[in-house]
Amino acid sequence: MQSVHASYYAPEKYYDCTDTKRCTMQAMLSAAEELLTDVIQYFKDAGMWDNTLLVYHSDNGAPKSSYTSNGPLRGTKSHLWEGGVRTVGFLYSENKELLPHRGYTDCYVHVADWYNTLVAISGGWTAYAKKTGLEMPAKLDSIDQSRHLLFNDTNTCPRTQIMLHIDPVKRVAGYMKNQHKLLIGPQDSSASCDDATFYPLNISSIDFSIIELYNIWADPNEAENIADENPDIVADLRRDVTDYLSHQSPLQCQLPTLDDSYPSDEVPYYLPWDFTRDNLPASAYEYNTVT
Repeated sequence: MQSVHASYYAPEKYYDCTDTKRCTMQAMLSAAEELLTDVIQYFKDAGMWDNTLLVYHSDNGAPKSSYTSNGPLRGTKSHLWEGGVRTVGFLYSENKELLPHRGYTDCYVHVADWYNTLVAISGGWTAYAKKTGLEMPAKLDSIDQSRHLLFNDTNTCPRTQIMLHIDPVKRVAGYMKNQHKLLIGPQDSSASCDDATFYPLNISSIDFSIIELYNIWADPNEAENIADENPDIVADLRRDVTDYLSHQSPLQCQLPTLDDSYPSDEVPYYLPWDFTRDNLPASAYEYNTVT
């Protein structure tokens, strides 16, 4: 749902107050809640609600705006500081067999994890393959969090690392491992894509001259950069980032325009496609090691 999103507007019936911009945001949220209520009612009317697990989460932090705030977290949407990447979410089901555990977790959950987690909840990969003919991908950066989220019976957090982003346009990267978070490059960069430019992803794509390290368990607001006092931790996390860089394809900011591209009358929605291997020179994939 994009209800709580720019442009900032809601129908008059959702307003309880009108004197501040926060009133508008509250009205937009009320509209979103009504929409979700309608979806839930549809499932109830169809007799499906008792066998439904609702997953609800945000995609990113709020943008820089007088309507919104990520406080006390640092940063906003498009930043790799916690205000841009740490979001709220919840699971809900009225069926206690589907959701036996009621509580919260401080463990990392990446959006990619929902793929493997929901497959596990719905019967596992064997059942999924039998119904769809699709096997589990060999390289799947999605961790099954079902035991942890549904039963809370795991002794450790299933995910201990998150590659937040590698951006060759802003020349920044962000990576989390256990309690530490490494930020590389100018995090407040306002650089934007040139639609006609390909951006290779290699060591020179990121500005390694700017390093920030935070213990986000103890300092979630990222107030104290501890990089200088912890060179060994910086080196360990940096090695992981450079390894990620060695497996990435180049970035192009805008997909090519094709007269016969989707959507079409036969396929009335957009589909992703991998076009870069036929459009980029081999040099774009070269990986420059760093000593």
